[in-house]
Amino acid sequence: MMENFRYFKKFIIKRGGTMSYNLKNLGFIVFIGFILVLFFHAELALSLYFDFENNDQLKQWETVGTWKIVKDDDKKSNVLSGEGTNEVCALVGEKDWKDYTIEFEANGQTDEISVVFRGQNSDNYLSFMIAPSLNLSEFFKKEGGAFDENISQKGDSLGVKIQQWNKYKVIVQNNKATVFLNGKEVLKPLEIGNFKGFEKGRIGFRQWSDKAYYDNVLITGPGIPRTSGEPGAVESIGKLSITWAKIKKINN
Repeated sequence: MMENFRYFKKFIIKRGGTMSYNLKNLGFIVFIGFILVLFFHAELALSLYFDFENNDQLKQWETVGTWKIVKDDDKKSNVLSGEGTNEVCALVGEKDWKDYTIEFEANGQTDEISVVFRGQNSDNYLSFMIAPSLNLSEFFKKEGGAFDENISQKGDSLGVKIQQWNKYKVIVQNNKATVFLNGKEVLKPLEIGNFKGFEKGRIGFRQWSDKAYYDNVLITGPGIPRTSGEPGAVESIGKLSITWAKIKKINN
């Protein structure tokens, strides 16, 4: 990276006294700026991405119940499927993760979908759930294996239907969890600060005696490793090196 910066500095100094700011040179400078923005984005905007097109992705998840990667007939692509006669849970990430954003698509095949955050294991976590058959959406807590569904206000099913794909985003930051459904904020944000033992934790999904599909899971935040292939990101630093090599060749 420092070599690239030294070249850019050398380019500016070399041409600083004689360079005429014609459209070609201006375009080059704008292009350099764009590359630097992409570079810093790739370095700083860390994220973990699962599209479930590779069966090996499931190996990164700690699961309780039956979880597998299946082909969804509607999407014509692979998705994560969870089902069981009791609670099923799938967790990923590290127990010391604190602030992050979780984006995903979900489809309750038989009823509920539920996203887990600040989770330590399948008996200790916070969650947001939607159950269309109960016309219910809510935050709840599971601590020591016991459920507490009275930690925040409840809502209706928010228009979500069974066997319907929807896009979700959960922002966990500064001890507050905010949920978005198809781009719109729903329910009152959950204040996490009063829940001792839930200062940090993993993310995941769970249902109780239901089958649900999940797909295109994107987790971003400090300390979260970057996954090749994530949407909207530079695929690899190697590609940037090739770009820099082409720039050097053109301007030598």
